[in-house]
Amino acid sequence: MKKKYKHPSYYLISSAMDGDETAIEKLLAFYDPYISKCCLRPLYDEYGNVYIVVDMELKGRIREALIKMILDFEIDIEIEEE
Repeated sequence: MKKKYKHPSYYLISSAMDGDETAIEKLLAFYDPYISKCCLRPLYDEYGNVYIVVDMELKGRIREALIKMILDFEIDIEIEEE
């Protein structure tokens, strides 16, 4: 049985592409768990214990790149004429 994944709406993506700050924040919030998971890194303390933490610098860089991609994104719709 396939899992059904939620996706951001077309309206939200379109609004974010137009520079709507609220829409961009909603998109970033939608992808935040995935971004955080991608940014997990091991951290060692002075006793050699390992902790898995989110690398906030890397997360910020990914969020910045995502914002740039959202603003540069274009939807190309081809309409067939008969």
